[in-house]
Amino acid sequence: MKKIVIIDGNSDDESRVKKDLGDKYEVSSLSSFEINNMALSTVITIANTLDSCDTYSGGRSLRVAVIARNIAENLGWDEKACQNVYFAALLHDIGMITVPESIVHKPGILTELEYDAVKFHPRKSAEMLRNITVLEHLDDVALYHHERWDGTGYPEGLSGDDIPEFARVVAIADAYNAMNSDRIYRSRLSTDKIISEFLRGRGTQFDPDMTDVFVFMLKDGYSIDDSIEQSRAASERAAEDGGRKTIFAPAGDKDESEEELDALTGLFSRSYLNTRVGKKITEERSGALMLIDITGFEAVREKFGQAGCEDLVQRFSARFRSFFREADVVCAIGDDKFAVFVSGESGKSVIEKKARLISKMMETYDDFEKYRNTAGIRIGIAMCQEDGVTFEELYGAASAALNEARHDAENTYRFRQEG
Repeated sequence: MKKIVIIDGNSDDESRVKKDLGDKYEVSSLSSFEINNMALSTVITIANTLDSCDTYSGGRSLRVAVIARNIAENLGWDEKACQNVYFAALLHDIGMITVPESIVHKPGILTELEYDAVKFHPRKSAEMLRNITVLEHLDDVALYHHERWDGTGYPEGLSGDDIPEFARVVAIADAYNAMNSDRIYRSRLSTDKIISEFLRGRGTQFDPDMTDVFVFMLKDGYSIDDSIEQSRAASERAAEDGGRKTIFAPAGDKDESEEELDALTGLFSRSYLNTRVGKKITEERSGALMLIDITGFEAVREKFGQAGCEDLVQRFSARFRSFFREADVVCAIGDDKFAVFVSGESGKSVIEKKARLISKMMETYDDFEKYRNTAGIRIGIAMCQEDGVTFEELYGAASAALNEARHDAENTYRFRQEG
C-alpha cells in the first residue's frame, strides 16, 4: 500500500484525502517539528556512526561538541544556547563524508587539489543541515567554523564579529581537540603548549575574548574526559528519541531559593552565576564582575591535607560573603575560585575599595593566620559599560584581568587593561 504524509495536517485533512484517493493509500500527517526532529535524529545517527568508525581520533565530533558546550557554559550562555552549540558542533563536519578517506587520513602534506577538496567540506556540511530548522545555527556553524578572526579563513573570508558567535566557539573547540589528540604525524600537545598556541592565535585565528575565557579554563585545569561517556550516551538517546529533548535536562522554572547551592560553601553555583548575572545585566545595564582566585592551593594541600583546603575555602567563603549585599550575586565556581557580580551603579572607586579589602583578607584577619604564608588572593575585575554590556563580555574581560593579576605579587587585584 502506498503511503501519503500530510505536512502539518489534522484528522479532518486525513479523512478528506482518504475519501478522494480511496483505500489504495495509507494517509497520515506529521508536523513540521516532527519532520525536523526525524531529520535531526538521522543526522545525529550519522555523526555517531562516523565517530564510532573514527577510532584514531577517539570520537572527534562528540569531543568537539562537549568542549563547545563547556566553553558556552563558561561564557554564561543560557541553556538553550548551550544545547544548540552542542548539536551544531556535533554535526559541524558532517560534510567530511564527501572527502575521500585517502585524503582525510593522509599522513603527509596535502597537494593543492587535495586541500581544495577538504576546504569544500564546510559548504557540503551546510547544505546537508540547512533544512533542519528545529535547532538554530546548524548551517552557520558548519559553513563558518574555519573562518579566522583576521579574515584569512575559508570559505567566505569573514572576519571579526561578522563570523557567527556559535562558529567562533566551535572553531576554538575544534582547534583544542586537534591539539589535545594524537595524530598520525605527532603526539598530543602539552597543556602549556596548547595555551601558548591559543595565545599566539588570539586576535588572528580566534575571537580574542573567547580565547581569554578558554585559556582561563585551561589554566584552571579544564579536562573533557570526565564528560565524554555521559555525553556519548546522551547523544545516542537523542538519536533514538528524535531530537534534542533528552540531551540535557531542562533547567525548569526554579525560584531563587531552590537553586542548587555549592555543598561546601553554601554559595550559589557556576550555573547560577551564568543565568542570574546575564539577567541582571539585561535588566540593570550596570554593575561589576569580580573573579577571585585563592592561590597556593596545592601548597595548602601538601601542608595541611584536603581537610585544610576545605577549611580554608569555608573560612574564605564566610568572610568573603560579608563584603556584599543581598542584591549581589556571590558564587563558588571551582575548588578555589569564586565570582561575584556587584549589582547596581557602584562606581569604580567603590569596587576598587572592595577588591582591596578582599585581596588583603589573608593578611588582615586572624581566621587565616595558619594559611598566611602559604595561600594568597588574586582578583580580576570588569565593569559593565566600560568592559561590556553582556555577561560573555564581562566574563571575558574579568578573566583577562585575572590573568594579568597572576603576573603581579600575591594578594592583589586588576581591572581589565585596555590595549
